[in-house]
Amino acid sequence: MRDSICVLSGGTGTPKLLQGLVRLVKPDELNIVVNTADDVWVGDVYISPDVDTVLYTLAGIVDQEKWYGIAGDTYVVYEERRRKGLVDILRVGDKDRENAAFRTGLLRQGFPLSHAVDQQRRRLGIQQRVWPMTDSKVTTKIITPAGVKEFQEFWVRDGGRDEVLGVEFDGIGQAVVSDGARSALDSARLVIIGPSNPITSIGPVIRTPGVAERLKKTKVVAISPIRGGSAFSGPAGKMLAGLGYEVSPASIAAIYGEFLDELIIDRSESHLARAISDRFGINVSLAEIQMRTDEDKFKLAQAALAAANEGETDGR
Repeated sequence: MRDSICVLSGGTGTPKLLQGLVRLVKPDELNIVVNTADDVWVGDVYISPDVDTVLYTLAGIVDQEKWYGIAGDTYVVYEERRRKGLVDILRVGDKDRENAAFRTGLLRQGFPLSHAVDQQRRRLGIQQRVWPMTDSKVTTKIITPAGVKEFQEFWVRDGGRDEVLGVEFDGIGQAVVSDGARSALDSARLVIIGPSNPITSIGPVIRTPGVAERLKKTKVVAISPIRGGSAFSGPAGKMLAGLGYEVSPASIAAIYGEFLDELIIDRSESHLARAISDRFGINVSLAEIQMRTDEDKFKLAQAALAAANEGETDGR
């Protein structure tokens, strides 16, 4: 029975939308399937950045200045490691590290990532369900003139300065969609693809074998992360251009085209709506996509639900 809503998420953009959706959708009706292709070992702990941002957002503890990590966290362990000459690719806070260590302990015991994430969810008191896209290891690799780099090397260590020549998802062909993600998709009356990077945040999710086929069987609404020829945040614009796409909402429709029913674009680009609708055979609606305030997040969540005729009744 299709009686829930499933959100596909990366680590930026979509978590803000979730802050609006939780005001509109009952906790037991909301599932989030999250990209794990940016996961990385930092020292002896397994970091899953996008998963953790979603978890911390739902738990109400995310650092909303940086949109990663925990608000008010300290960095004692990180600084101690630096003094010892240990260079971490990510600056992980102490509470964040402890959370990752809990997950790592379960992984070392032989549990799959989805089990570890679900235990983290319970530990943080989160009622909504959060699922990694797969328990298999998938790694995003960015092809640049300086060589092939993992996503965290490209974006964090090197500041995203390199030209993007290509993007690969190592291991994606052999990946198996996690049981939780599969169930979330199969039970969804609506899938919302949040305004995350379509290449490196949502791309690995929809390319996980079995996901696209399931998306074709339900209503799919996507929110464009592009406005005025650039991304609201992160390297999405650079990724699109590097892969030969126009930095435009039309490219979002092209990437999701095989299963997309409705695309929400920013009101400022209303002049593009008819052309996108005619070209891809989808509905296009308008909303204010930039989310600066809680009210912005709430209204965009309302727009996503309204686009799918889901109504706007407060679910709490």
